[in-house]
Amino acid sequence: MADPTPRTPSEPILRVRGLTKAYGGAPVVDDVTFDLAAGEVLTLLGPSGCGKSTTLRMVAGLERPDVGEIWVRGRLVASATQRMMVPPEGRNLGLVFQSYAIWPHMTVAENIAYPLRVRRMDRAAIAAKVADMIRLVQLDGLADRSTTALSGGQQQRVALARALAYEPDILLLDEPLSNLDTVLRKDMRAQLKALQGRLGTAFLYVTHDQEEAMSLSTRVAVMNGGRIEQMAAPDRVYERPASRFVQGFVGGTLRFAGVVEADGVRVGGSLIAVAPNGATPGDAIELTVRPEDVSLQRNGSGVAGRVAETTYFGDRIECAVQIEGTDQIVVVTVAKHGPPVAGERVLLQIDPARIALWPL
Repeated sequence: MADPTPRTPSEPILRVRGLTKAYGGAPVVDDVTFDLAAGEVLTLLGPSGCGKSTTLRMVAGLERPDVGEIWVRGRLVASATQRMMVPPEGRNLGLVFQSYAIWPHMTVAENIAYPLRVRRMDRAAIAAKVADMIRLVQLDGLADRSTTALSGGQQQRVALARALAYEPDILLLDEPLSNLDTVLRKDMRAQLKALQGRLGTAFLYVTHDQEEAMSLSTRVAVMNGGRIEQMAAPDRVYERPASRFVQGFVGGTLRFAGVVEADGVRVGGSLIAVAPNGATPGDAIELTVRPEDVSLQRNGSGVAGRVAETTYFGDRIECAVQIEGTDQIVVVTVAKHGPPVAGERVLLQIDPARIALWPL
């Protein structure tokens, strides 16, 4: 049954409404709703077991939702209430998985051509499209090579080329770079971003890697316990987290236990002039801030502490600072030239505008 809502030029290419999926009575996806616009990269980000891959598999048609509906290009492809489920091959979606899933007995060209042969394209059109895709993913000269003779990065590019060859409406990517080493993963991340920019294909991307999510995405949906806790542009998620989980999962966080006073929050023996965010004097509160928004100084004002130890990392030095009057220790990064030494009294200067407060 078609979606009864009239289509408009701005209609999302993918609409997901109220998706829920349980295994053994325990929900792994719980009332997930989002849209994906044409040309957008939406990343489902979260720890293992948060429901992000199951959500993607329901969009792909590999899992049947217990509750909820999915539309692709305005066409209903899954509905629990209507007992309707369009199979994966009927959704015009490209799939790229962590394992690549390329055929080891086929050459690069044969792998890329496979979905086109299944769609019964003529031989000349297949050859032209395969040549185009090989150039697009920069595998020139490797068309006749066995995929077992390729590096991990090359195999991943074969998987991308195969998924893009039949011009899917959406490319679904489930942890596509997690099998690569750190250096190659960074290189492939840049190549993937450039490729998406050239093609304009909408991506639904699943990862637990924060750097991938921040660098690739138009929007990020942070998932926890089967639900989306925040969905926004990467800078918004990082700078204005909607929950303590989001702040703790995305990027580094310095945490200070404090007590609300009439004119701010007291941390140890120091008062920070920050609005208490609805808390009343005497309330215990946790003050959080990103590490790069804290500077360590020897003079001026700030949260007083004493350097417990320093650790050298080559490009930086990390100082473990014990907050004065407490057992709290926070780790602050400083330049490697002229750092403080263990035992030295220091001040942590924090911009109040960069602080988040959470009740305890």
